[in-house]
Amino acid sequence: MSLKKYALWVLALAVCISGAVLFGCTQIANNNSVKLGVVENNEEVTTKAEEQIVLAEVAEAAISVTGIEQKNNDLVTPLTVHIGNTSKTYPWENVSNPTYYPELIVADLDSDSENEVYLFLVKGYGTGILNTEAHIMNKDFTEIVTPNPTKDLKSNLSSTVVERDGQQVYTIQFDNTKYRFAFPMDAAAMWFEEAALGKITRYRIENNRLIVSQSLQVSPGLFIANIDTSYRLVQGQFKHEKSVFIEIPQEAEGDVAQGQGDNKEK
Repeated sequence: MSLKKYALWVLALAVCISGAVLFGCTQIANNNSVKLGVVENNEEVTTKAEEQIVLAEVAEAAISVTGIEQKNNDLVTPLTVHIGNTSKTYPWENVSNPTYYPELIVADLDSDSENEVYLFLVKGYGTGILNTEAHIMNKDFTEIVTPNPTKDLKSNLSSTVVERDGQQVYTIQFDNTKYRFAFPMDAAAMWFEEAALGKITRYRIENNRLIVSQSLQVSPGLFIANIDTSYRLVQGQFKHEKSVFIEIPQEAEGDVAQGQGDNKEK
């Protein structure tokens, strides 16, 4: 082999070896990138798990609710319901203020020897407002439709308002009974055009019934009554049982004055 051919052969071999080494290094770098990605993903999952906060718990029933706090909007969402060793995540939300963490109740309202899970969330709050939401499910996570008391009361509740003798006078008709409420015009900065139902809604369980308590107010800060509506759970459905008008005693005359005498008129 001539010296020239030998030199060309050596050069070709060197290029080949260099390419192989370069290719091998590239493969190693790619493998490291993949592994790094897996680590990052695992760390992300771990971080999310650590961010879960317990919002409510019934320890004796092994049931709890957790969620991820969203720092940017003062909400906790999504929420995860844990029942025993199983769990399910929902796109529900609750305010992050611990004072308004959700209420969790485990009870057997239909007396079938199997408890239901009652979760009462708070989605917002403010002056004269408490925005709540109820979610009810069996222990296998099948949901039970939450009753709608506003719909049930629609044909049984009405109100009118007139301005008379320097007073704002509201007449409420509920269940064939009229209630009259009169306030000085300066008792509120603004008045509703009709009595507003349910700007504050609370849920509770009482006497084996689900009770939905809704405020009735004539301004953001003036409440005249609560309407408590009770429901029985029968074969997986809530049945409207009754609604009760509960007057709220007003402040002494000089703060918020009502008309003289009984507000109720048959």
